[in-house]
Amino acid sequence: MSVSDKITIQYSGENSILIVWPEKICRNQHQVITEYQKYIKVQLSNFIVETVTSYNSLMVYYRFDLISFQQFSDKLNTTYQNISKTISEQSTSENSTIEIPVYYGCDAGWDLKNLSGSLSLSIAEIISLHSNKVYHAYALGFTPGFCYLATIDQKLQLTRKEKPRLIMPKGAVAIAEQQTAVYPIKSPGGWHIIGQTPMAMFSTTSTNFSSTISVGQQVTFKAISLDEFHSLGGMIEVEEK
Repeated sequence: MSVSDKITIQYSGENSILIVWPEKICRNQHQVITEYQKYIKVQLSNFIVETVTSYNSLMVYYRFDLISFQQFSDKLNTTYQNISKTISEQSTSENSTIEIPVYYGCDAGWDLKNLSGSLSLSIAEIISLHSNKVYHAYALGFTPGFCYLATIDQKLQLTRKEKPRLIMPKGAVAIAEQQTAVYPIKSPGGWHIIGQTPMAMFSTTSTNFSSTISVGQQVTFKAISLDEFHSLGGMIEVEEK
């Protein structure tokens, strides 16, 4: 798949450049972004400090003491034009798939009953539509280990809650608009909770932080029983009324 979309390179700060693609949720475009990210981290490694991808953008932090904004912008653009015809989704299609176990019972899925009415779907249909799909990991953010996954089935798409909760439980599996995600820690949130997972979304040591889901990975959700949830170390967080 050749790349036809043009990029926009913007000044973001004295040591950062923002590269922007067309504003859309598109797996193919995102694969192009992540492939380009890998390429420049190798080819322009002398100038790059860090890179961060999102749905349609790539933030590049660079050594402004070694190269000017204009010089580095030109290098980024030239590199993109040179490789755009060869970037394909074949290499990224080999990315690993991570499976997340989810208990979808109504005691864990705090919004399942309300969603059933709002979406005109049975709870079983909601669970089936959510768990029988492969999602793409587009971006990390909000809280450590929180990964934005898309795209959920059109039948499940609903705007965020009008009144966000002050506390979303750790491990809450939730949906909003075209996206789904797992809340790694207790935090405020306005997404609709449909289940909970016992799987940790990040790990830490004294010297390292690691997110369970990496940007560019494929993610699936597997429905499990309450017994399986407990056997995996999970504890149901029940909503306080």
